Amino acid sequence: MKANSRYNAIVLLLSFLMLITAGIKAYGEHNIQEVDYKKWSRLAITSVKDNYPSAEIVDFQYVKRVEVNDEETKDVFGMQLNENGKQFNVHVDVIFNPKTAKLITVNIEEIQDAATGGTIILD
Repeated sequence: MKANSRYNAIVLLLSFLMLITAGIKAYGEHNIQEVDYKKWSRLAITSVKDNYPSAEIVDFQYVKRVEVNDEETKDVFGMQLNENGKQFNVHVDVIFNPKTAKLITVNIEEIQDAATGGTIILD
């Protein structure tokens, strides 16, 4: 009987550890995405402020995430800026390695409306 009770205790312990590990893994993945989003959003905002130091960010929008390949993922942001009474929009691409969470590059582009020469709001 002792061997049977030890076996049951080991099975119970292993089952418990597997359950706890699965919960930690699921919770950890959710937090990584949230931290990831916050990290790249802050970087996009900081980059725009560095490139347009006298501009005020009027509106900020997370547009989408694009998995370029296994080594590159791109978060896309849109921002509306006001600089000396002139409003314009910028498109920001933050490209990073999803496996290492290391930044690869940040691209900022002013968005112009081709028909009027003015700026457009990103959707």
